[in-house]
Amino acid sequence: MVSEIDSIKKRHGLLIERALIFAINKLPHWQADKEKISVAGGKAHLDCLAFNANTGQLYVFECKRGHGAFDGDKIRAIDLRLDKVKASIGAHVTPKGWKPSSTGVFILSFYGATWNSAYPIHDRNSVASLFEPCVGRFVTEYMQHLETTASNAFSAELRESVTIPVGDSIFDSIVQDRVQPWPDVLFSEDGADFVFPPQEV
Repeated sequence: MVSEIDSIKKRHGLLIERALIFAINKLPHWQADKEKISVAGGKAHLDCLAFNANTGQLYVFECKRGHGAFDGDKIRAIDLRLDKVKASIGAHVTPKGWKPSSTGVFILSFYGATWNSAYPIHDRNSVASLFEPCVGRFVTEYMQHLETTASNAFSAELRESVTIPVGDSIFDSIVQDRVQPWPDVLFSEDGADFVFPPQEV
């Protein structure tokens, strides 16, 4: 059974993915989205498919929060899924009118955790070299915003400032049985911000 805190961690990762896609789409010539692709044996979900119409650069990547360690079976499953995506991506983007000059398939580990994968693993710092420096800054600042909001929401458990090591997040310091409303994120043309649940009166 997925615990409350695991559910919040997952949502935290999904918010960062959405923020990254939002930022990429603000760059000239770039398009990005989450998509479903037909692969050998069925369908695969792409965490992010990004294409630069000016340079022909296509990126296909899977996003991971980078919490904890992945066992061998999970690592093999990630690589196998990316193998299938890599083999099928050409047929997927052709109907879009995209003509990639190069295709990069990789993993984006937001908190910097690495493991032995057949594919490159980038983090929130190196994402700037893949797109533009402003995207790297946006993702880093957005993650810090999420961490600050989480720290404030769970201040009763944390009680003091917390130093977060690489591969961890603020959630690793929170009591597991805490039940706390979690803010949603509202995206607009100008950016994104938290929308908190209505307070009971």
